[in-house]
Amino acid sequence: MNLNLIKESIETKVYDIHLDTEVPMHEHADCDEVFYCIKGSGFGVLEDGEVELNVGDTFVVPAGTMHSLRTDGDLYVVAVLIPVDKIICHCKQVSFGDIRRAMVGGARTLEEIQEITGAGTGCGGCIEKVEKILAVACGCKGVSMETVVNAVKDGADTIEKVGEVTGAGTECRKCKALLQNIIDIKK
Repeated sequence: MNLNLIKESIETKVYDIHLDTEVPMHEHADCDEVFYCIKGSGFGVLEDGEVELNVGDTFVVPAGTMHSLRTDGDLYVVAVLIPVDKIICHCKQVSFGDIRRAMVGGARTLEEIQEITGAGTGCGGCIEKVEKILAVACGCKGVSMETVVNAVKDGADTIEKVGEVTGAGTECRKCKALLQNIIDIKK
């Protein structure tokens, strides 16, 4: 990625999390996320623990890491999403983006990913990661491929309708090309 493309791809958001706000566990497979606490206090939540956040503290979440935020009062954070193209298969130098592009092209099985990208055909140590990527349609909302395919089979025939039914594609929208492919090929 060139520098200008990276600059254009960086997203900044401000979140106001209250005691009654539920932020579901989710991941951004192709973005690191950095949170900076600007007011209040709370916690950055990971699968294996929590990080306390007070004014001036940061919480860094690498791409592909399940995370959330919570507070016992009010928490105000600035979130910066920084695009990365994480290498999934080191033997064949296949990135997350390579696998997602193959999925946008219609690949749905490990064998199809292996044929198109070569991922998992070396030592095989990445197969579990590839299968995890194959199972997820929308990482931001945690929506599985199966859920989206079922919504399409039940009549959701546009990206907007898929979003209404499943939530997929309603956050960062980076999965829209994949959602359109699922609609087009119905798998």
